[in-house]
Amino acid sequence: RSRLGERSTGAGGVRVSLRRRAWPALGAVALLCPQMLAPLPAAAGPAERAPADGVIARFVRRPNPIALRGPARPGRFLEAAGRRAAFLGREEGSLEAWVWPLKVLHDLSLSFGIAAYAQPIPGPAIAGEVEIRPEAVTVRYAHAAFTVDATWFVPLEEGGGLILLDIDTSVPLTVHVSFRPDLQLMWPAGLGGQYSAWDEGLSAYLLGEGSGRHAALVGSPAATAPPPQPAHNLPEAPLGFSLAITPEIAAQGLVPIVIAASSDGFDAARDTYLRLLDTAAAAYERTAAHYRGLRERFAAIDTPDDALDAAVEWGKVALDRGFVCNPDLGCGLIAGLGPSGTSARPGFGWFFGGDAFINSWAITAYGDFATVRRSLEFLRRRQRTDGKMMHELSQAAAYIRWFEQYPYGYYHADTTPLYITAVRDYVRTSGDRAFVREIWPSVRSAFAYCRASDEDGDGLMDNTRAGLAAVETGTLRRADVLTDVFLAAAWTEAAAATAELAALAGDERSAAAAAAAHASARAALNERFLDDAGRRIFFALLRDGGGRAEPTVWPAFGLWRGVFDPDRSAATATLDLLAGSGVGADWGARMLSRESGLYDPLSYNNGAVWPFLSGFATLALYEQGRPEAAFAYLAGTAELTFLGDRGFVPELLSGDRLRAIDAAVPHQLFATTGLVAGVLRGLFGLRVEQDLLDGEATAAGRWILRLAPRLPAGWDGMSVRDLRWGDTRLALALQRQQGLDSDTMTVRLRSQGAAAPIRLELALPPGAEVASSDASWGDRPTVRVVGDGRGGALVLVRAVVAPGEQTLTVRYHGGVTLRPLQEPLRTGERSQRLRVLETRYADGVYSARVQGRAGRSYRVELDTPLQVAAVSGARALAHEGRVHLLEVTFPTGTGAWVEQTIAVRIDAAARRGPSSYGPPRAR
Repeated sequence: RSRLGERSTGAGGVRVSLRRRAWPALGAVALLCPQMLAPLPAAAGPAERAPADGVIARFVRRPNPIALRGPARPGRFLEAAGRRAAFLGREEGSLEAWVWPLKVLHDLSLSFGIAAYAQPIPGPAIAGEVEIRPEAVTVRYAHAAFTVDATWFVPLEEGGGLILLDIDTSVPLTVHVSFRPDLQLMWPAGLGGQYSAWDEGLSAYLLGEGSGRHAALVGSPAATAPPPQPAHNLPEAPLGFSLAITPEIAAQGLVPIVIAASSDGFDAARDTYLRLLDTAAAAYERTAAHYRGLRERFAAIDTPDDALDAAVEWGKVALDRGFVCNPDLGCGLIAGLGPSGTSARPGFGWFFGGDAFINSWAITAYGDFATVRRSLEFLRRRQRTDGKMMHELSQAAAYIRWFEQYPYGYYHADTTPLYITAVRDYVRTSGDRAFVREIWPSVRSAFAYCRASDEDGDGLMDNTRAGLAAVETGTLRRADVLTDVFLAAAWTEAAAATAELAALAGDERSAAAAAAAHASARAALNERFLDDAGRRIFFALLRDGGGRAEPTVWPAFGLWRGVFDPDRSAATATLDLLAGSGVGADWGARMLSRESGLYDPLSYNNGAVWPFLSGFATLALYEQGRPEAAFAYLAGTAELTFLGDRGFVPELLSGDRLRAIDAAVPHQLFATTGLVAGVLRGLFGLRVEQDLLDGEATAAGRWILRLAPRLPAGWDGMSVRDLRWGDTRLALALQRQQGLDSDTMTVRLRSQGAAAPIRLELALPPGAEVASSDASWGDRPTVRVVGDGRGGALVLVRAVVAPGEQTLTVRYHGGVTLRPLQEPLRTGERSQRLRVLETRYADGVYSARVQGRAGRSYRVELDTPLQVAAVSGARALAHEGRVHLLEVTFPTGTGAWVEQTIAVRIDAAARRGPSSYGPPRAR
C-alpha cells in the first residue's frame, strides 16, 4: 500500500493519506478543540462535581480514526444517540431531544451576545464546521471575538445527554439557550397537562405533567435564572436561559448544558441530571470504548478504496445505534431516526419486525450475535397467537391499545417468513443450537401461519390473506394482486429454513412437512413467476391466474437466495434488468424501472431508489456471476454515506437525480444493511450453508462456511478480519501479483478458535487458465478447478481448517478485466455512469456488454497479460504495459441509454508486447 501515496477517495473531494494507515479516515481526525488534546490522565475517573462557576474539567477525547469533519451545511442531519436517548438535529446546531418514549423538546439552539453587538448573534449564522464521531458530534461556532465548540454527547445507557461547550473568547460572552418544550409521548399516544417551572437549586427548567409520572430537566449549573414564565402550562414562546462566560471562566473547563428525562417521576429525572454532570468524562470514555469495540471486535475490511472501508465502519455504527431500550417494552431494533419537528414521529424511531430481520443479515455478517439474538427475542414476545409476526410497534405502545385499536401491528405479510429465515441464518452463523430449542415453538407457529395463508392451493403464501409485502402504496399495489414475487420467494426460502430448524429441534414430522412445503413452493414459484417466452420474472400473480409483468428490482431477493432456477432465460434476462440502466441508477436500485409506464421518480413505491433494494441487487448479481454490475451498486451506495447526511445512508432517493426525497428518513437501518451485507456477503462472499457431500445434505446442523471473494478490476488485493463463525474467528486476505505472461493470486486465511469446515471459491478473471496451485489449507484439502460460467476458472478448496494460517497460491495464464473510469457522484446529477451488464470470454474473444448515455463517450481500462490483437465496439487510445486505455462512444438513439458490446480479440499464443492497434500511452 505504501507505494500508492495520496489520492482522492471520490467521497466529496476528501483526501486520504494511505502512507500510514491503521483505519480508513475521511477528513481530519484531529479534534476541533485543541484544549482537549492534553495527555490522558493516569486514572481517568469521574470528573469532580462542577464548581460554583458552572464548568466541569476538560477531559481527553482520544483521536477517532473514522471521524468525519467538514463545513456545517444548513439542513443536513446530525445525530448523537445512545440506547435510551437521542439528540436529533441539523449541522447548523439546532436539535430536538428524545428520552424514549418521550420527546423532551425541539428547536434547541444557541445564540451569542457580546457588548459590541446590540442583538445576540444566531448560532446558525456562524456555524462553521462539524466533526462527527460515533460517540459524539461537535458543531463549531466561529466569530471574530470567540470560538465555541458545542459537543453533543448522549451516553450509551443514560436517559439524557449533554451539550458540552468548549469556549475560547476574548471578551465576556453570553450564551443564550432557547428551546421549545414538549414532554410528549411518541406517536400516536399523548399526554396532557404539561407545565414548566424553573428550579433554582438545579439551575434547570423542570418539565412535568399532571400525573407526575413523566418529568424532564433542561439546564446548566452555569445558568442564570430566567425571567418568570407562566406556571401550570407550557408557554407559547420558547423557554430559555443564559450562560454568562468570562474569558477566565472559559479557560477553566467545559460549560455543560444538560437534558434528562424519566418516565419514573421527578426524582429519577433529577438523579439522571446530576449523574450526567458528575460522570461526564467517564461516561464519554465508556461510550467511546463501545464504538471502539465495534471497530476492533467485529468484522472490518481493508481495500484499495478507503471510502468503502470507512463506509462499512459507519454502517456498523448506524446499525448499532438502532438497537434501543424502552423502559416499558424492552430492547430491540428500530427502523431509523430523523427529526420530528413539531410532530411526534422521529423518522421511524419505533420497533419494526421486517426491518429487524433484514438488518440481521448485516449484523450477523459482522459478528454481533448478541444484538441479533436479543432482537429476535424481543419480536418473538410480540408474535400473534396465530403465529404471525409483528410488523411495527410504537415506543408509546404501553400507553395505548396498539394492537387492538391501530392497524399497523401485523399488516405486513413478509415479516413472518423473514422471521423464520432470520432465525435460521442467526443459528447457522452463531452456532447457537440452544436457541433453536428455545425458539422452535415460535418458528413452528410462524410456519403454520404462512402455510395457512395460501388461498389458491398452489403452495405459495398469498397477499390476499397475509397482507402487504413488496409495496405499500402507488399503482403497483392493486386489489387484484394474489401474490407478489418478494412474498413468494421469501416464503419459499422460509420453508427450507423451517425444515432445517425442525431437524435441529428433533421434530421430524415438522421437518418432513416443511421440506414438502419447500418443494411445492419452489415448483410453483418457478412455474408461475418465470416467463421464459417473455424473458421476465413477473412482479406478481393476479387473481385471474395471469402474471403482472412490471420490471422491478424485487426478483433480486429470490435470485440471491437461490430459489429461482438460474439457467432459465427469464432469470438471465432479469439479471440484465438488475444490471442495466432501467433499474440501476448510479446511486442505487430503483424499485420500479424507469422504463415502466408507471415510473415516477419521486414515488415511494413507483420509482424511487431504495438502498436496501440496492443490497438485494448487489447480492443477486454477485451470487449469479455478475460481479462488475454488483460492485457498481456497492460503490454508489458507499459514496452516499459521505455525500448527504454524513455517516448515514438515507431511506430513499429520487430515481432521476441524486438527492434524497424530502420525506426520506436520513438514518435508515436497512439502507445501511444494503451496503454492509453487500460487502461482507457479496464482495467477500460470506455465507454459511448446509454441508453437502456428493450433493446430499449431511446430518442436521452440519454447516460449512463458504467464502467466495470477488476481487474487483483494478484492485491488487483486499482483506477482511474478525469474521466470526460460531467459536471460530477468521481473517482472509487476497493478493494479486502480476507477471510477464501470467498472474499469481495468493489467498491467506488466519483462523483462531475452533477448527471449522470451510469452502473457498476463488474466481479468476474471464479467460484465465490455471497453470498451477499450491494449497496449504487445512486437513487434507480437496482442490478442484471448474469453469465459472463466464469463460474463467473457479478454484474450489474444501477442508477442515484448524487454528493457524492457511495459504492457497494459484498461478494462472491469461485473464481479462475491464474497469470503467468513473467520476465521483455529485448531488443533483442524473445517472450517467457506464454500466457493465456482463463480461464473458470464449474462443479467444473477451466481450463486455455495456450501457451508456446516448451520444456520450466513456473511458475504460482493459487489463490483460497477453497481447491484444483487435478491439471492436471501442477505440484504442493508448497502452502502457498490460493496461490498455479504451474509449467507448454510444450513438444517439431513440432512448436516453444505449447498449453495445466491446469485443477484444486476444492473441493467446503471444506474450505481452507492443500492440498493433493503438499508440502507446504518453508518459
